[in-house]
Amino acid sequence: MRIAIDCRLIGSTGIGVFLANVLDNMVRDTRHSYLLIGNSQKLSAYASLSHCRILSCDLGTFCPKELLFFPTRDVNACDAFYTPNFNLPLGIKVPVFSTIHDILFFETENFSSGIHMMALKWYVKRALKVSRTVFTVSEFSKERIRNYFHTSTDIQVVPNGISSNLREYKTKHRYDGDKKGIVFLGSIKKHKGLHVLLDAYNKLQGEGGECPPLTVIGHVDFRTKDNEILEVIKKNKDKVNFLGAVDDKTLYDVLSRSAVLVSPSFYEGFGIPPLEAMCLGTPAIISDIPVYKEVYKDLPVTFFRTGDVEDLFLKLRDFVSKPLDISEKIDEMYNYTSTAKNILSAIERSVNV
Repeated sequence: MRIAIDCRLIGSTGIGVFLANVLDNMVRDTRHSYLLIGNSQKLSAYASLSHCRILSCDLGTFCPKELLFFPTRDVNACDAFYTPNFNLPLGIKVPVFSTIHDILFFETENFSSGIHMMALKWYVKRALKVSRTVFTVSEFSKERIRNYFHTSTDIQVVPNGISSNLREYKTKHRYDGDKKGIVFLGSIKKHKGLHVLLDAYNKLQGEGGECPPLTVIGHVDFRTKDNEILEVIKKNKDKVNFLGAVDDKTLYDVLSRSAVLVSPSFYEGFGIPPLEAMCLGTPAIISDIPVYKEVYKDLPVTFFRTGDVEDLFLKLRDFVSKPLDISEKIDEMYNYTSTAKNILSAIERSVNV
C-alpha cells in the first residue's frame, strides 16, 4: 500500500512533535511505501529509505493556497492519505484519515476572532465528513468532538507518548542532585491556569520563611486576547523566573532538577507536561479536570480542585517531593510505537489491505 502523509508540520511544536514520533514509527513498517509531503530539508532523514519518497511542499497550513495548490495529483496516485491535523486540501479522492487532537478553540474563551473561529469550524466539519477515520488523543477529546459536532464518524483514540528527543536525553543525562523549585510548562493562555498557580504561589510566599523558586516555561503570544494573562505576567515578573520558549535540552534540564511540576489547566486534549516531568523523575500536582483524571488515573500524581487557589496553595505548602522512577511504566502506558501501529492498522482495515 502507498500512503501519502502530510508532513508540513515536522519541526514545529505540539502537533509537529506528535507527527515526528508517529512518522518515525510508521516508516519502520516496510510492507508499505510512503509519500512524505513537506519541507525536503526537514524530511532529509527519510531520504535514504527506499520505501519513502519525499515531495517538497512549503505551502502554509490553514490558508487558501493549501486548499487549491496542494499536490493532490501525487496524493491521488497513492492508496490513502493521512494528516496529523484537520486541514484537508481539496481534490483528494483516495481514502482520507485525519487527526483532531482537541476542540479547545471552541470550548475556551477568547481563543481567536470570530472569522478565524468560523474557518476552524468549517475545517473540522469537513474533516469529519470526508475522513474514513478521525484520530484523537483521549477518550475525553473523542466525547467532546462527538458532543459538539454530533458526528457519527469513526473516531479512534491514539494517545500521545514520550518523544524520542526526551528518550535520547534520558540516555545521555542523569540528574542525582537535590530537586528544587516549582515549574510550570505550557503555552501562556488563560485556559492553562497559570493565574491560579501564581495566586497560590503568592499565598505561599506570604507564609514567610524560605519559598521555593517558581520557573515558568512557555511561549507568550502577545497577540492573544487574554490580556489578563499579560497583566499577570507583568505583575509577577520580579517574583517568578519567566523563561519563555526554550530548546529541548533546557526544558529537560529544568524538569529534571525541579521538585514538582504544577499543571493547573482548565482544559486539555491530553496534557503531556506531567508525563514528561514524571518520566524525568519529577512528581506532578495537576488539576482534576476530566482528561487528567483519565490520562493520569493510574500514575502517582497529586490532584487539586480545578481553579481552587486555596486547595493548590495547601497542596504546595504540604507537598513532600519524592523523586520518581516510573519511566518504564509510562513507556508501557503511553508510547508512539503503539500509536503509530494503531493508526496504520486502522488505515489497513479501511483500505482492505
